[in-house]
Amino acid sequence: MRKASIAFVMVGLLLLAVPVLAQSNTIVVEISGVNRGDEGDILRVASVDVDAGMIGWLCSGTAQTENHASEHPDNDFILTSGSSSTEILDWEAGAGESTNMSGTLVLGESITVDLRLGPRGVSSGGVRIVLTCSPPPPSETTTTTTSPTTTTTRPETTTTTTPPQTTTIPPGDTTTTEPPPVGGVSAGGGATAGGGQEVAVLWLTGGALVLLSSATLVARQRLSGRE
Repeated sequence: MRKASIAFVMVGLLLLAVPVLAQSNTIVVEISGVNRGDEGDILRVASVDVDAGMIGWLCSGTAQTENHASEHPDNDFILTSGSSSTEILDWEAGAGESTNMSGTLVLGESITVDLRLGPRGVSSGGVRIVLTCSPPPPSETTTTTTSPTTTTTRPETTTTTTPPQTTTIPPGDTTTTEPPPVGGVSAGGGATAGGGQEVAVLWLTGGALVLLSSATLVARQRLSGRE
């Protein structure tokens, strides 16, 4: 039974007609015919080439069913182009419905459409896939302006700090200078003691008076002898 089903599917694929219309930025893929298999089987139902000028374009799409006689839930389309892939899920759940593609397709050199069968294992076809494509937005160019760097060299200033010198006098070697005692020799000051100059003046004055008295006395004696 399974071999017969596979053979029937192969015949259905051979009879599949896939006209493709390319109108500027729109790609239309029409799929007809009956496909059968087991739940989860993936069948290639279409393959189209992409115009070289549209490679790299971004496409969004819908699947519009035209078969109003039958409904087959959980049938999915898998669209692949280059390294990009997206899906149109459960597109045959209701007759005459339009189902959106789940993501964005980036165009490569060709587009393939695979059918993944649901639990009923059958697809009636009669569906149109419409891809609306547009060039990718231009890449943003970021210009970085680097301001010139100004380097200012300051003259080097060398500061030398001389630590204060400290002289330490060992204990016992302390020198104390005291002022001389006041009062002359009698006070223990000697000639260098305070008041020494006044004593010397008194001595000289007294000596002069004695000499003067002696001279006067001698002169009087000489005068008396002459008389």
